[in-house]
Amino acid sequence: MIADKLSTLVLDATEVTYDARGFHVQHTASPNILPQIADAFLSENFHLEMITCQDRRENDNAFRLIYQFNQYGSPQRHVIHADIAPDTAAPSIAAIFPAADWYEREIFDMYGVSFDDHPDLKRILMEEDYFGHPLLKDFVDPPNPYRSEDGAS
Repeated sequence: MIADKLSTLVLDATEVTYDARGFHVQHTASPNILPQIADAFLSENFHLEMITCQDRRENDNAFRLIYQFNQYGSPQRHVIHADIAPDTAAPSIAAIFPAADWYEREIFDMYGVSFDDHPDLKRILMEEDYFGHPLLKDFVDPPNPYRSEDGAS
């Protein structure tokens, strides 16, 4: 059972009302054990629904990685929160859940968070030579050399 496997891996687990939050259990975990957590979900026939990130540097001096796992049939949706310090890489789970490849690349592209052991960590949405990460709260879009001062192309 997934609760038993996660009990030794996560820092805490809070059951929530699915109708109010859209998931059943929220966990907090250390980022260095994310591959073990992913293995536990895979072994219990869960699938990865999504990975995203929050820029929480202003208040918490961290980025929060958010992973969502679920089962087919009778849903049992789990959300994992793992905070990492700025300029720290998180471990990739792409070897366990291949779909994580694209999510991790998107997070790298939009937030600048790197993933150790990722098979091909490069930009996925922005141009390869683009400078910056557009979803950072302190992001300022660099001037577009192809656009005039009045905004016309």
